[in-house]
Amino acid sequence: MVSEPRSRADVAASTGKPFAAPPRSSRRTLSISSERLGPVRATVIEPRDGVRASRPLVYVHGGGYVHQFETAHWWLTGALARDLGVRIYAVDYTLAPSGTAATGVAEVTAAVQAVAERHGMAPIVAGDSAGGGLALAVAGRLRDTPAAPAHLLLFAPWLDVAVRNPEARALDRRDPSLALPGLLVGGELWAGDLGPDHPEVSPLFADPTGLPATSLVVGTRDMLYPDARDFAASARAAGVDLATFTASDAFHVFVAATWLPESISARVWVKQRLGPLLHD
Repeated sequence: MVSEPRSRADVAASTGKPFAAPPRSSRRTLSISSERLGPVRATVIEPRDGVRASRPLVYVHGGGYVHQFETAHWWLTGALARDLGVRIYAVDYTLAPSGTAATGVAEVTAAVQAVAERHGMAPIVAGDSAGGGLALAVAGRLRDTPAAPAHLLLFAPWLDVAVRNPEARALDRRDPSLALPGLLVGGELWAGDLGPDHPEVSPLFADPTGLPATSLVVGTRDMLYPDARDFAASARAAGVDLATFTASDAFHVFVAATWLPESISARVWVKQRLGPLLHD
């Protein structure tokens, strides 16, 4: 059973781990390298048959702000690279407890700016779970700047690190992927001195006005679904071009299980949403 002490022990065991090695199947279809983007390194992922899109994509991985890029992230980023023909920069931001939102938002912001300068255009910025929340915080910081993301692609973003929505807490019993004690530990460590209410810690509480066009992929069995649904409503009310792919009864970041029918459908939808941007 997941508990706070067990969650803190898991964090300690995860500290300092590198990105997971790519599966053998990924190495057959992807070209993988590493580059520095400002203060951080990024793993560069692109299809072996060639990059077709002119616009790059910056990917911010999830893991509760305490766990590193895992095998499932290879499945998802590999599928995106192949589906979209795009070069992906997966950012190796500093995880808690060594890093907090105060450092992580700055690191990923600098990485997005470096990619924009290198390619001469603003990238698409994507992220899952904690990475989705961080991507949204970065978009808020870059709003009205030349490096503002051309599009946000959010897979089950974590938008309130304290998970205060009663609907979300009720889903703790049904969500097979997430456990509330682990989320609360990770959220507390990530918030640091800023606290859980700061808009760059919990972007559910940020003003969405002026955010770029956004594509949101969520499942209704996900503990983070109620906040994502509420964010979508507030963003639309603020004039944001936000569209949602909602999979009934799907678990947290279901799209990483790339073989599932709902995952395939979601990725087709993503390709349709992003298609006009890829060759600008």
